[in-house]
Amino acid sequence: MNNLRRCILFAALLALLMGPAQARAESPALSAPTAPVSAMKVWLYVDNRTAYVNGSPAELASPATVVDGKMYVPVKFLGDTFGFPVEYDPVSNSVALKAGDAEVWIWLSERTALVGGLPEPMEPTFIISAEGKLMAQLTWMMDRIGASYSYDPALGRGEVLYMPPGNGELPSAEDSKPIAKFTFGKPSYKMGEKVQYIDLSYDVEGDGIPYAYWKGRQDAFFEPGEHAVSLQVEDSKGNKSEWFTKTILITNELLYTPVDFQMHFAKTQSFVKLTAAELGPFRNSARMPVTRETPLTRRLLVSDSPETIVEHGALYRDWVNGEGRLYAYHINGMDEDVQFAIVATNEGSAPVTIETTRRGEVYPSSYVQLIGYQASVDFLVGDGAKPTLLLQPGESVAYAVLPKLKKGQGINLMYDIKTSGRVVFTFAAAAPGASAEEMAGMKELEYNGHVRGTFAYSDIRITADAGGTKQPMRLSIGESGFDPYVRGYDAFRREIVENRGNFGVMYHIRVQNPGKAAIALLARGGTYKGPFKINGEMMLAPASGALTALDGAFLLHRTAGDEPYIDIEFTPAAGSYLPLDIVFYPLDYK
Repeated sequence: MNNLRRCILFAALLALLMGPAQARAESPALSAPTAPVSAMKVWLYVDNRTAYVNGSPAELASPATVVDGKMYVPVKFLGDTFGFPVEYDPVSNSVALKAGDAEVWIWLSERTALVGGLPEPMEPTFIISAEGKLMAQLTWMMDRIGASYSYDPALGRGEVLYMPPGNGELPSAEDSKPIAKFTFGKPSYKMGEKVQYIDLSYDVEGDGIPYAYWKGRQDAFFEPGEHAVSLQVEDSKGNKSEWFTKTILITNELLYTPVDFQMHFAKTQSFVKLTAAELGPFRNSARMPVTRETPLTRRLLVSDSPETIVEHGALYRDWVNGEGRLYAYHINGMDEDVQFAIVATNEGSAPVTIETTRRGEVYPSSYVQLIGYQASVDFLVGDGAKPTLLLQPGESVAYAVLPKLKKGQGINLMYDIKTSGRVVFTFAAAAPGASAEEMAGMKELEYNGHVRGTFAYSDIRITADAGGTKQPMRLSIGESGFDPYVRGYDAFRREIVENRGNFGVMYHIRVQNPGKAAIALLARGGTYKGPFKINGEMMLAPASGALTALDGAFLLHRTAGDEPYIDIEFTPAAGSYLPLDIVFYPLDYK
């Protein structure tokens, strides 16, 4: 367009927008659609004709689109939705609109606009869609009418919140409070019946309500009569609602006892608080009939004495030929740093290999119970990522070396290995920098309690029958007469020993005919914290803290009711104590 024509055009447009009454009368009248009177939420989706206005679908003449990172939406839709005038004049092929205080005239043929009386290019504020519709840059338009907006790239969605102008005054804090409201799924419930709460709260400004505070709310009630339940909510700006109270009626009929209710509906892998009387059905439950096997396929070496290291030396030493498991748990009680290592020595005349098939190891830590827990977690996961070791005749090599132990720090190690010949393993506590040969020849340290020795087997296989779990049934782990501790031989003291706690032992339990049941744990020998696998799925018992006899039961898992059997795997974690009861509690959903 030449300069003369541009000047004539702008003069004509100015006359149309700002000129005398006669000129304005010849231009399209800007008659505004009905303006909204309440807050509005509008969702716009990229490349989609459907938008949502306060949750209701609305069709666009052209789909919303993104150009150079900016969302564009049909101007007519914005005007109709937010209540500002948009008029098209076919004679001049122009569009007039007024958004907020901004009067805009767009000359479509010339791609030129007047914004507030000043000429500027039509683009990039406005574009023409492939379907010939005038599209406005969403952020530009929303800024003019005072709406807030955001964009969710994951959903490809633009979100607009519009508060229509009122009397020019800002809403008071009272007017900005959210509204708390709820109802129950039905007007009355039985004792022990799960209550459904339906939250009907809303925010007057359209914001979310991230916080809710309840009084008197229970998942189930166990006393008949009327019970008051109250709710207060808080919006994202910190405005709190008034308390809303509603009464629920509990009839005199009993559906579930408190214990039954928790076993049916409490979150799995959580504590179930029980009184001393309520613990009775668990502690006194019938024992499952079991068969117990101890395959002599994997030799177990346990080094846990002296548990607290007070001098350098060999903590334990013995041999493995074939499959074996190495287990060590020690704490540095010296004022100086200690290097702990497991040294492998080939005393034969032919090379031998050591293959690691599974391991659990924890770097030095001062948190004693965490050490044993994490090592058992790693071992149960089953990671065997350790290179195969080749030992020449007469050679001593450090099989496992962890960072040096500072005073008060401990380690817990478990390794499943397979050797091609006889290998002597020395569990050594040495000064940092000591060689493998030096550690292999260290003096034997005295026994001072705990567990030390070589055991003929390291796995216990139990097959039990729950009989469909018609009543509470239990398995007692580590209880004398039902699951005795493994007996072995201390090669240093040359005497029969007992692995009190069965540390380093893997339990493989198959419970047949479990029926529909909740599986719970009861600690009976002291604190317990350790991982379990149920049908191959890892479960932490508990994930934080520890289970004690005063904590009631720990709800580990629920069966579906149609399984022919349930497989449970675990290894007693160092720092935890047996006996431990695994209880199958019958479920009958009413």
